[in-house]
Order: sequence, then structure tokens, then C-alpha cells
Amino acid sequence: MALVATLGPHQKRFVKSQSHCRKPADIAISKQLVLQEPFFRLSCLLYQPFSRKLRVKIAEAGQVLAGRDSTPNYAPILYISFDGMLEPLGSSQVLNYLYPLAGLGFRFFLISMEKEQDISAAAVARLVRELQECGIEWRWDLFRQGGVLEVLQNLGSVFQSARRVCRDRDIRLVHARSFLPAVIARMLQVSMGIPYIFDVRGYWIDERMAEGRWITNRVAYKLGKWVERHLVKHAIAIVTLTELQAQDFRIVLPGKSSEQPIAVIPTCADYDVFHPQADYADAVPTEILDHIRGKLVIGMVGSINKSYCIRESLELFLQIQQLRPDAHLLCLTRQMEKMTALLHHHGIPTSAYTLAAVPHQKMPAWLTLIHWALLLLNADFAKRGSMPTKLAELFASQVRVIQYGCNSEVSAKVSEAGSGIVLNDLSQAELKRVAQTVACSMLASPSAVEARKFTRAYFGLESGVRKYEQLLSRVVPLVNNSKSNRSTLRQ
Repeated sequence: MALVATLGPHQKRFVKSQSHCRKPADIAISKQLVLQEPFFRLSCLLYQPFSRKLRVKIAEAGQVLAGRDSTPNYAPILYISFDGMLEPLGSSQVLNYLYPLAGLGFRFFLISMEKEQDISAAAVARLVRELQECGIEWRWDLFRQGGVLEVLQNLGSVFQSARRVCRDRDIRLVHARSFLPAVIARMLQVSMGIPYIFDVRGYWIDERMAEGRWITNRVAYKLGKWVERHLVKHAIAIVTLTELQAQDFRIVLPGKSSEQPIAVIPTCADYDVFHPQADYADAVPTEILDHIRGKLVIGMVGSINKSYCIRESLELFLQIQQLRPDAHLLCLTRQMEKMTALLHHHGIPTSAYTLAAVPHQKMPAWLTLIHWALLLLNADFAKRGSMPTKLAELFASQVRVIQYGCNSEVSAKVSEAGSGIVLNDLSQAELKRVAQTVACSMLASPSAVEARKFTRAYFGLESGVRKYEQLLSRVVPLVNNSKSNRSTLRQ
């Protein structure tokens, strides 16, 4: 029988009254807290055990800050994200950056949209404590899921909240994560003269068009692309995930590169958390460990959606299993029922796979069980600005990647790492070639060890934090040093 594990279920309790989430947390911590080393260490010792790694990162950032001759007086920054901080993506791709940046002296006010299934009193209280340690103020609202009407409601709610924050906290720069927050940031720029950083996160309009969501005709697409160009043009700085998209924007904005910096910062992973020696004793059930021990484990990690070539991935696994009977498919996804149906449809026997829904904090332990990971994606223009989050996590966990699609930059990174396989196409001949290579591989791979060392310089969290610090240090003082910048930046 297939082994199915559902770990760490979210509490379904929803706080109906949202009045508390519209009030500022009023969490403030002075820079002197970091500089007062005994007091800082005492606060770390008193802090909750679950945040040990967070405390270490804050302490390291504090040591850097304390070692400087003077602490920069950075202006307050409003960070807007429609991704929730209570969900794994918000934790790994927002908070992991904001915590060390706050330790380096940047002052953030965070606004996020939280999904109902992620909200619980315990989760909110835990995150408030974490943010309090870093001096980050947080305001959140409920994310309304649905169509265009719900999108407009989300925009209106966040815009009103952001206006109050900008007025009350004297915000001098907005960091907009993705397209919709950038729309709000542009509205704030027009109405209040506050410049913004457009952290693009991919081609949002093209992705919605490819998925058939909201943007379903050429008129809507052209309008959306016009808005995208407008947001890029009026941003004080731009962040992209790929050099490919950065090149596209340089073409759109000829001659502005000197005054409008474009930083390429991929989705990074914490290599101190995702590593091959991660302790799985308490994270992975014993029966699963016993079931896969000594087998060649092929992993499928993450969501099931139109971006992924699911059919070809499962066909490739079947070909590997024909050549290597001890091959075992480990599927880590929240979409348990949908994945089960796909596995049965493709004729994969229940004894050949394990299906588990794993919370993000336990993912490092589970990834250590995987020898090869399937990362087959569709290749179209919409993916030109994408960099899969799991790619960095797989490299950090010493997992060899079987990759196709997304964009040429992703393929280049896998090739440069030297441990994985890049497919030329998804033909049966190519699937057979890759299956033979994987089937002949050993469980332990020296190349995966070297790939981890090589990729850390680009995909390591410390690299991403350093690039954000360089960008903010260039932009924030310009906003902070002269109030006249507000009027000159108004477009």
C-alpha cells in the first residue's frame, strides 16, 4: 500500500473580527537594542525556543551593525505583499530577507494579505513575537479569493491601509512585491509623492494569460502590459528574478539604467536550514523511513498546476522504475487528492510511491530523503521572469535536479551546478535517455556535494540579503537625505 502522511495541519479557526488586524502592532525596537550587546543577548535567551535560528540570524546582523562606525539613519520603508506571511512563501521569500535587513538598520512596516486557511490566533501571535524581535511593524488583512471584483476589493483595502501607514509613520519609500502591490505603490506615488521599488517577481500579466485567469482576451492583455510598462517606468528601482527579464526592461527603458537601478535577485534558500544533514528524526514518520530506506528516491515537490509538466514527469518516473525496480516516487504536496488521482491514472502502483503533505518548516528534513527531483516546467514567455523557489532549496539539500523548461536561465543554472540533468525536449527518446542516466546513478553523489558549494554563492540567502542591502543603501538614503526628492520623483 502507498504510505500517506498529512503532517502539521493548520488550525481552521478563523478570527472573524478583523478590527484588530487593521490596528498597527505598535512594535518598535530601537537600534540601540542591537548595539547594547548584553541586553540583546538576554532578550535572545528569553525568546521562544522555536525561533533559535531566527535569533542567530538577528544576532549576526546585530554584530555587523555594532561593528560599524555609525548606524545609518534609514528612512522608514513600507513593504507591501499580497502573499501572506503566515504561508510558506511569505516566510521563506519575504521574512527571511526582512529579518537580517532590519538587523542592518533598515526600518520596515509590513502590510500583507493573509489567506483564511493560514489564519489562527496561535500563528498570528507567534509571528508578532518574531517581528517584534526585529522591530518590524505588521498590519494584515484577509485575502479575498475569487475574480476581478475580489481583486479590486483587495486593492482598495490595502491602498487605504497603506495611505494611513504612510501618513502616520512618515514612510519615505514603498517596496512593492509583485504587480498588484506595485499598482498600489504607484497610486501612493501619485497621491503622496512617495517613490517605490518594483520587486517584479515574474511576468504577472503573461502568467495570468497563460493560466486563463482573469486576463482571457487580447484587449485585457494589452491593457495589462501597458500598466506593467507604466509601473516599471515610474519605479525608482526594479528587482527581477532573472537576468532575462532585466534585459527586457533595459530595452523598455533605454538610457534610464544609471538613474533606475535594476537588481537581479533570484529566489534564494537558507543553506544553513536546507542541508543534507538536516535532522529528520522528528519530522519524518518511522514507517516512511523504513519503507524508502535503500531505494532510489525520485521527488516531486510542490503544487500541481498548469506550469508543470505532470504527465511527462510521471512518465519519466515509470521509465526509471522499469530500469531500476528499487526506484520510489516521493510526492510532497498539499494537493493530496489530486496527486493520488494522477498517480492512479498513470498506472503507478501504490507500493511505488509515498505521498505526504509537509509543512514548510519540516521540508528541509524531507528533502534529504530525495536523490533526484523532477522539475519539468512549461517553456513560454510567461516563464521568462521566473525562478522556481524549490530550485535553490534542492541545491542546498544536495538533491540532483532533472530539469526542463521554465526559461534558459534556469537550465543554465542546473547545467552550471554540474550535478543534474537538463532535458533538450520532452520526446519519448529524450525521456528514455534521461531515465537510463538516472537508473545507472548511485545513491550518493560527489557531484551533488560540489553543486551545493558552487550554487551557494548565487542562491544562498546571504547573497540575496547582500544584494537587497546594496540596492536599499543606494535608494533609501536618496529618499531620506532630501525631502525634495518626493516632489521630483512624482511622475
